[in-house]
Amino acid sequence: MRWMIMLVSLFLVMSCVPSSYFLDDHTQGAPGIPSKVVVLDGGTTHVAGRYTYVIVGVLDESNFPVSNVTVKLYEQSGVYISEAKTDSSGIATLPLFSTKSGKRTFYVEVEGYSYSFDIYFENPTWLFVVWLGADNDLEEFANRDLEEMRSASENVSVVVFYDGGGIYDGIMVLDEEGNWRFIMGITEIDLNSGSIEDLKYWMGYILKNFTAEHVALILWNHGGAWLDDSMYSLKAVSYDYSQGTAITIADLRGALESVLNGGKLDILGFDACLMGSLEVIYELRNTADYIVASSFLEPGEGWDYTFLSEINASSEPLDVGKLIVDKYKEHYLNHPQPGLNSLSLAVYDTSKVKSFVSDFNIFVENDLNSSTDVVNTIYLDVVKIYYDFFSNDAVLIDLGDFLDEYVNKTVSSIPDPSSFVVYSYGETEGQPLQTPISIFMPENSSCYSYYLDSYLTLSFPYDTSWDEFLEHWLGIQQ
Repeated sequence: MRWMIMLVSLFLVMSCVPSSYFLDDHTQGAPGIPSKVVVLDGGTTHVAGRYTYVIVGVLDESNFPVSNVTVKLYEQSGVYISEAKTDSSGIATLPLFSTKSGKRTFYVEVEGYSYSFDIYFENPTWLFVVWLGADNDLEEFANRDLEEMRSASENVSVVVFYDGGGIYDGIMVLDEEGNWRFIMGITEIDLNSGSIEDLKYWMGYILKNFTAEHVALILWNHGGAWLDDSMYSLKAVSYDYSQGTAITIADLRGALESVLNGGKLDILGFDACLMGSLEVIYELRNTADYIVASSFLEPGEGWDYTFLSEINASSEPLDVGKLIVDKYKEHYLNHPQPGLNSLSLAVYDTSKVKSFVSDFNIFVENDLNSSTDVVNTIYLDVVKIYYDFFSNDAVLIDLGDFLDEYVNKTVSSIPDPSSFVVYSYGETEGQPLQTPISIFMPENSSCYSYYLDSYLTLSFPYDTSWDEFLEHWLGIQQ
């Protein structure tokens, strides 16, 4: 007696399978015993990086469904993938996940009898990798952002490395209907989202095993530019409270440059505070074509991830960066935050930042060093981005505002930050900021000395004369 297996369309709702889909075969068989084979919708195409489902129906010789039969799914090579029992409608739903594009051959098996079939996977237009470090006081906002990510369009695959406050961490992906599935669930093990070694390993794994036309990495967590006035000395982003760890900007650069091996991400995003710093953008310029970050503190709600729903097959990296900024702006205009007076989010073109820094350095050496009185006047009113937590001394200022004020008080030409701040939203105290980008400019020598060791972990002070100017302006004798 032949076992008969029907492969219905992938991702077909079970209750919608009409009886007319089951083609007849007059092979003899007893009621309740599988005895017919019909294959429908072979050769279907799906998106790599998103879960899909193989729907398998099992019938007896009278076209009645056979329940409680185990159906197993295998790779052509014999590698086991998944299994499920048929329900009262004779339907077994088998999850299937592919990280790469191309044709793949599988087979389903019922007690030794099998049928093979092909499925085609195509590249997503975008693959978003989200390093979601919620093992801290931001965990309550993680679920909201995960819910927003479910809206991702069919052109987008999303992989989330989730580190929460409990012991149920893991790697999540979206299925084709926008539901989350764990592809690697880990229990009784606490993932360390503040570990540069873990980030380097998993990004290497993603870049090797997943295919997509464009790739973005989003670091979701607390951020502190390159500052060290927290419990984590010299740390910058992705704080893991359980482990007491975080990731420095210098380490992030080294890890990403290593796994990218001369290539670049399309977008590197920071859903974190204070990362829109000239020193940070310069340090990471070789890791991504565009960096999206805020120079100010971010509200706890962070980004609005419904931007993923508006990505289409023709969305280029700058288009996506603009979507992120626009959704951020729209969200906070519609949902004002009490006590929040400053907001920014910008897209930085890393291919232009080196040229800007070179021009800026010439400006520092030729103009600023001989204009300390003008600088003193400007500094009183320049937009301050960040104040030291303990001393309340100003640490970071808005560079665009500083340059605008300088040119208003002198006849000098200045380097234009809009050359690399290519799209932005910024405002403070109700006033717009045209090119939100911060720079280290502490208000006194003690504040400078406190942060100097952290600052010297970056390339910027070695490639420019900015630190020498600060020492000259602050009257620090070396």
